[in-house]
Amino acid sequence: MSTAGLVLVLDGPLAVGRSTTLAALQRSWPQVRQGPLLAAGLDAMLGAFGPARRRWSELVLPEVASTGGEAAAAWGPLGRELIVGMHRAAAAWAHQGTDVVLDHVLLDRATVADLDGACAGLAVVTIGLECDPDVLESRAHELGWSPAVAVAQARTARGIVAHDRVFDTTETSTDELVDLILDVVAERMRG
Repeated sequence: MSTAGLVLVLDGPLAVGRSTTLAALQRSWPQVRQGPLLAAGLDAMLGAFGPARRRWSELVLPEVASTGGEAAAAWGPLGRELIVGMHRAAAAWAHQGTDVVLDHVLLDRATVADLDGACAGLAVVTIGLECDPDVLESRAHELGWSPAVAVAQARTARGIVAHDRVFDTTETSTDELVDLILDVVAERMRG
């Protein structure tokens, strides 16, 4: 029987740099672990629905609602179903020995609890990615995404999960960020 894999969670709002970081981590993964790093997060799950369903706005865009004058994000019903399935798929891969990375937005305690339950008994490293709100808005706009949703996700998710480490992507290069994350993973695997 194979040794269980690691689940690495890259948590952060739209436009924070999760996808770019994930791709760079996959290339650098052999520095800390043998075998591949399987992308099984939001981008992979959205891609599984085909090109017509890759847009957040068509499938899992968190609803932006006004609460106390500030926008807050929440998963819609389809988003919640996708997240639950994503957690179970990642855990299944990790249980059979594959390291898995999830690009994720841990918006609420129910999402965190479901991830914890699905990954019970597995080594999980949770990395929070954050960014200056003005830079986040600018990046979202450049990518054709809703700046309001990106900022609402960042605001809503604050304090929801105890990350192993949190890194600011405002001025940190992707290579620097990958090195920092790989250090956290190597430290976890030693301890």
